[in-house]
Amino acid sequence: MINALPYILLVIFYGGFASYYAVVEDNTKKTHINLICVVAFVLFFGFRGLIFYDWSNYYPEFNSLTNISTLLNTNILKWQWEPGFMLLILACKTLTNSFQFSVFICCLLNTILLVRFLIRYTNNLPLGIMMFLSMNGITISTDLMRNSIAILIFLNAIPFLENRKLISYMLLCLLASTFHISALAYIPLYFILHRKINKNVLLILFITANIIYLLQIPIFRNSIHLISGYLMPKTQLWIDTYMAIDSSKGSILSIGYIERLITGILLFCYIDKLRTIRPKNDIFINSLFLFLIIFLSFSEFRTISMRSSLIFSYGYWIIWIDLIKCFHYRKNRYLFITFLAVYSIFKTIGNCHSDIAQYYNVLFEQKSYNERLIFFRQHFNDK
Repeated sequence: MINALPYILLVIFYGGFASYYAVVEDNTKKTHINLICVVAFVLFFGFRGLIFYDWSNYYPEFNSLTNISTLLNTNILKWQWEPGFMLLILACKTLTNSFQFSVFICCLLNTILLVRFLIRYTNNLPLGIMMFLSMNGITISTDLMRNSIAILIFLNAIPFLENRKLISYMLLCLLASTFHISALAYIPLYFILHRKINKNVLLILFITANIIYLLQIPIFRNSIHLISGYLMPKTQLWIDTYMAIDSSKGSILSIGYIERLITGILLFCYIDKLRTIRPKNDIFINSLFLFLIIFLSFSEFRTISMRSSLIFSYGYWIIWIDLIKCFHYRKNRYLFITFLAVYSIFKTIGNCHSDIAQYYNVLFEQKSYNERLIFFRQHFNDK
């Protein structure tokens, strides 16, 4: 609990400003609130120390980078990371040989992309940031340096998806894939996400995913077994090892599952109203359904389930805010807002309670790489 406290306070901070923003009518005050929220975001995540997991991979790789000429003379297939991210980090290292500086630049880039997206699709930036943080945003901002940039670049391609500008959309998705290859998954969605899918079809898919989850039907494992004869022995060994380590052993009827069930039911019940809130809202409706279906269908492996569905987390950030507008009675609206507030706190505690998440800010506290590495190895398997 104590390790999650800084993150809880951050969520409460944005929740408080979201409430204030909702009653303020002066546009100048709203601008000041937005500015405070953006600066706070950069200060918290841009100057974070070596926390969570991924820094343990990025830090030594950063130190092994040489210079641009050596990189360009190296086969691109042998580069440690995707080319866009590689060039960005190398540019940071050229300016100053500080891993912390590269973290700050990545955070700054993410902040610009995130704020640009939220301002376009929400009318309350603090609330948008709160939803972002509560629904995988902390993980995205701390543990997914490459993937975070890729996801946020894609989010800024959504206007091209809305306006059916294929080339512009594809170019941004390809740019996103130079930061993380998973962004290629967004390309075929140009032909799907905008469609007004029959809600009964979505309901059937959601019910099927719940059955798979509740009965623990091993969809992923069975799929791998079907193609195992076509895999190289080394690849098969890697997959078997990964599945053995990553096999989910959590409670089936968890708070997280209840939330996803409630979200799916509300999404189905209010889908017609959601479609009237903004043009092309089917993009976010379909994205949230994709998140729920993927998460539930592949839940036998926690990491696979989380990483596969995570690229559609943005559906939560928009649809949860839109759902507030769908309730006709004020009491129901307040009940839903209370649910969002309470669940956001519980979700933050669940994601940030481990010692690995222990926050510190380099503006106020310095810790060496070796010190953090020893701590990381001691607490790597903590739950």
